[in-house]
Amino acid sequence: MQRFILSTFLILFSTLANAQSLTAQLSGDSARFAYTSDVLGEALGRLELNAGILYNDNDDYAVSVGLQVRGENLDAPLLVSLGARAYYGNIGVYTATAVALGGDVVFAPISIPGFEIGAHFYIAPEPVSFSDAISLRDYGVRVGYQVIPLSTVYVGYQKFEIEIENVGDVLLDDGIVFGLQIQF
Repeated sequence: MQRFILSTFLILFSTLANAQSLTAQLSGDSARFAYTSDVLGEALGRLELNAGILYNDNDDYAVSVGLQVRGENLDAPLLVSLGARAYYGNIGVYTATAVALGGDVVFAPISIPGFEIGAHFYIAPEPVSFSDAISLRDYGVRVGYQVIPLSTVYVGYQKFEIEIENVGDVLLDDGIVFGLQIQF
């Protein structure tokens, strides 16, 4: 039992010692919040753990937990993350569960300090969508600027939709978003 407690403490402490970020994103009818933390390594890339929630003014919501491998291209100012996310959503009287694959990319040109362009895309087709869900798609693009060190503001477009059995596509979000990402 002591080993378990010590191991749990060390894992939690090591997570707190690594790079982390909080993201808050708002649109006209939705809000999205996310937390990301490095779990392992820096030598060949990072393994990141992320968790988030998206909810809208219809009281629909989707929560997600994921793991991504993040790497930098040394020849270009490009960050690429690939991984999987598990989603659980409540859309009216329907529930959706899915395991999505995807990733994100951020391009930060050296010639324009603080500027970045990013995109994310996650998809869960029918074989990995459960409950009332047939499929799930979560994607978006953004343009950001690092206003102060470790803080980036951005504007972008996001679409999050879940196809529900016998209903069709249900949008949790579709439109312009404004966001803030803080790294620590």
